[in-house]
Amino acid sequence: MSARNGRIHYLALGGCLAALFMLSTAFSLVLTREGEGIATVWLGGGVLAAGFLMLPRRWSLGLGALCWTFQFGCNLVLGNSLVHALTFPILTIGEAAFTAWLAVKVCGPALRLTTLSRLARLIGLAVAPATSLSALLAADVLTLYGHSFDTVLANWFYGHALGMVIVLPAILLAARPGLMREFQRPAIEELALYALVAASGVIAFTPMRFPLVLLFFPAMTLVAFRLGPRGAAIAALIMGVTASIMVVQAPLAEGVSWSVMERTRAMQFLVALCFFTSLTTAMAIFEQKRMKRLWIGRTRAARASQDRALAAGKAKTEFLATMSHEIRTPMTSIVGFTEVLLTREDLPEHARRQLSLIDRAGASLLSVVNDILDFSKVEAGEVTLNPVPTVPRALVQETLAIVAEAAKLKGLDLRLSFIGPVDRTVMIDELRVRQILLNLLSNAIKFTDHGRVSLEAQAIAQGDHMALRFRVSDTGVGLTPDRAARLFKRFSQGDASVSRTHGGTGLGLAICKGLVELMGGHIAVEPPSGAGAVFGIEIPAPVADAQTQAAPESPVQPLAAKVLLVDDHPANRELAATVLDILGCEVTLAEDGEEAVTAAASRAFDLILMDVHMPRMDGLQASRAIRALGGENATLPILAMSADVMPEMEAACLEAGMNATVGKPIQIPALHAALARWLGRDASAIAA
Repeated sequence: MSARNGRIHYLALGGCLAALFMLSTAFSLVLTREGEGIATVWLGGGVLAAGFLMLPRRWSLGLGALCWTFQFGCNLVLGNSLVHALTFPILTIGEAAFTAWLAVKVCGPALRLTTLSRLARLIGLAVAPATSLSALLAADVLTLYGHSFDTVLANWFYGHALGMVIVLPAILLAARPGLMREFQRPAIEELALYALVAASGVIAFTPMRFPLVLLFFPAMTLVAFRLGPRGAAIAALIMGVTASIMVVQAPLAEGVSWSVMERTRAMQFLVALCFFTSLTTAMAIFEQKRMKRLWIGRTRAARASQDRALAAGKAKTEFLATMSHEIRTPMTSIVGFTEVLLTREDLPEHARRQLSLIDRAGASLLSVVNDILDFSKVEAGEVTLNPVPTVPRALVQETLAIVAEAAKLKGLDLRLSFIGPVDRTVMIDELRVRQILLNLLSNAIKFTDHGRVSLEAQAIAQGDHMALRFRVSDTGVGLTPDRAARLFKRFSQGDASVSRTHGGTGLGLAICKGLVELMGGHIAVEPPSGAGAVFGIEIPAPVADAQTQAAPESPVQPLAAKVLLVDDHPANRELAATVLDILGCEVTLAEDGEEAVTAAASRAFDLILMDVHMPRMDGLQASRAIRALGGENATLPILAMSADVMPEMEAACLEAGMNATVGKPIQIPALHAALARWLGRDASAIAA
């Protein structure tokens, strides 16, 4: 708040506290003095201590001086001696100041009395010591002037301690508007509840034999439930004032012979008990509401975090799809035309060697892109396994044949060994297992300059399952313990130095780990022991039944077919047309979806290769339009041919009526396999 608003606030607060001190002091000195002239009800100490805690120091000094002057004057007016008139205010001011000092020490400067433990510390470690010390000092001083030590000590302690216990926490709680946030009620309801408390205080001490003081508890409990801790504190102040007035002024019931001191002490104990009972209830409700608000806030934060994570995941997916498309589109021409040229027999040797270098470079770049996309699928849990009958021996031999040329170029000895029934057919995802082994073998060759690379395949029969174990070892640069510990983490490199000589994304082993675990197996690197590295894999595999093992392979029909090729990129059209011509197909070209629909409506085709991202009408819209033509077009195989190979796009293609997807860049073996599959199937099976 501004300086001017601060002055106004402290002036108003100081004025209210001063007025409350003066009223309570006048009431206590005029109406409740008994036993050596000590007031049996002393509420002013709690008011003054609250002022010292809530006001800045200079305002507190002003409040203390004003209250001392008023109490001193009251004592003189009431006929007390000058010694008494000086002693009582000094002890009262000292008691309040000492209580405030102790309260800050034990509860902290903020004095947040929001829990019972803090309230107990305030009473037990601040109020009790301060009032005990002031009572002891008052008894010592007044004994010098002929007063009874025991009487002064007891009357002072009871009057001041009980008043402080009720008034100080009540004012501190009442001065915190934030405690009402969870208990907002209409103003008329608040006034009605406070009026009920005041009426209970009046009725409870009417001269009747029935114990009407029991009305305190239901009234205060109702306030606690409806208005919370702050409302309970205000109600306690109202109850204390009305009960004090009634105790002093109301006549006793017939047959009751209590003195004023006994009645006031009983009243103070009752008000304190009622206050702390209702305050306990209010604080429990307040804590429950606070925890509920906290839970709601954290739930909202968690939902917001989830929304941000989903948005980030969607943005990542869109980014990967865009980058995949933008990288794969030019790579289609690079890789595809390189493969086409390498099939020519009239190339000079140096040209063939240069094309081979281009082909390897393109394959390396494609491997980087595929690693990123595969890892994204593994992280998102979008990889699905396709178990097929597989003979482990044949799988391993084919995999080793793929990397044999790379090992030969480096002069490495490539070794293969088998243990157990590796000729028994099992059900595994052949492509994914080959991908894992190729990654491990490629790494072994990459990091080995001299010596050998070994692959050991072992099959262990376990009832109707087989445990397939593969062990890849090399004599390369080896691994340090710290590098071995982070190998299976994403973007981790075996050689992460600035001067590293081996490339790669650092995703290959992370992908292998994800795929192996998806198959229910595990992968590990053996502890480093000098040169070389050893990786081990174990994968459970069901044994294929006899019927599955004996099933003959479906014959592949010749690829001579009428194919509609749809692609907006001129280089991609030329490349795909060249590859299809090599495969013996008759090709019709279309530059976008509209031309494709027109061509499909005018003549019959055996298959359509459809690009996805095209101007005017994209591949998804064109596929729906072709299906809507009816007739043979309803069952015509349509294969998406796109650089966007993300799972979301594949799902969108299938939803639009396409049968499968062929990723770019175009590779002759993969395209041949896809065409052979779909041209060789029955039309009704394709439609299904």
